[in-house]
Amino acid sequence: MVVYYYLGLTLIAFLIWGYDKLQAKANGWRIPERKLIALVLAGGAFGAFLGMQLFRHKTRKPTFQVLVPASCVLHAVLFYILNT
Repeated sequence: MVVYYYLGLTLIAFLIWGYDKLQAKANGWRIPERKLIALVLAGGAFGAFLGMQLFRHKTRKPTFQVLVPASCVLHAVLFYILNT
């Protein structure tokens, strides 16, 4: 069950990172950073990290430079603990 949770949040975060990048380029409605951070902390860190790399989005923001990789480590440890 934990696998599906992380897969779902990873996919959602990845898609949201892509959507927010498109909106940034189009000068459209953007997703608030606090919601992106909440998504990362909830378990979408892996998708956010992939989105940061692929879409080159939020890569210059110090908050995301630190938070996303740290959350990836945290959630990898939590995933390991919950699956052993």
